Amino acid sequence: MSDRETHTHPLVTVSGAGSIGESVLAGLLGSGYPAARLRATVRTAEHAGHLARSYAVEVTTDNVRAACGADVLVLAVRPDQAEAVLAETVPQLASGAAVVSLVAGLPLDRIAPAAATRVHAFRVATNAVSIDRSGLLAVTPGRDVPEPVRDTVTGVLRRLGRVVAITEPQQDTAASTLGSGAAFLALTATGIDRAATEAGVSPAVARAFAADALESAAAMLRSSDPGSAAAWDGLATPGGITEAGLGRLLAAGAVDAMADAVRAAVTRAAELALPTSP
Repeated sequence: MSDRETHTHPLVTVSGAGSIGESVLAGLLGSGYPAARLRATVRTAEHAGHLARSYAVEVTTDNVRAACGADVLVLAVRPDQAEAVLAETVPQLASGAAVVSLVAGLPLDRIAPAAATRVHAFRVATNAVSIDRSGLLAVTPGRDVPEPVRDTVTGVLRRLGRVVAITEPQQDTAASTLGSGAAFLALTATGIDRAATEAGVSPAVARAFAADALESAAAMLRSSDPGSAAAWDGLATPGGITEAGLGRLLAAGAVDAMADAVRAAVTRAAELALPTSP
């Protein structure tokens, strides 16, 4: 492999090709990334065989083998597995490689000790659905990451979606909104689903109503001024049906409940960041 090809397509290992890890793999391949420059790990041989057949990439249960010589390690394992996987994989990476952690609650200073000076750490907040639709990835690099390494990681991530830079103190909030927020909103949308089915709409059409309402809400938010009044005001005709429904939601404390859900997730992310007892 020439230096030029390595720079254009760094060798990427996805450690933990579960829901979000598989989305990373599929997203990179869908962007035209060469399969020969991708590897992945999973927990079972059966799952490894399934992914290898589905994506025509090297998939193994051996973390050490998969990490050997990799330029970018995408860490997508459970929080309680992360540091053990880092201890196995970091010594096998190419010198100057990047560790890109998608693990909620894992701070840079707990990636860095395992990484020492051989590799460079990054934190990314996103979710599998966001990657599947080329959505947002909120990125925080570690200290003193050289510009070429930043460029390499940014180049890989831009194949998956839109990259925004945030500070590390903002990572837990990003994981709890950008990451978990989709689940919170999907939960609230089940109210639309239920009301429609109770009115005799078929379950499939009711689910489509809820999904379309969420997509319309996303479009409204993207086009609204963040410093202006509530984004929904434009749809609420005085005395109309939307105003009636919004009044019921506000009276029930819907906004406060959603904010509380985010705060609970942020608190849990902070708990995950605490060192585990020996």
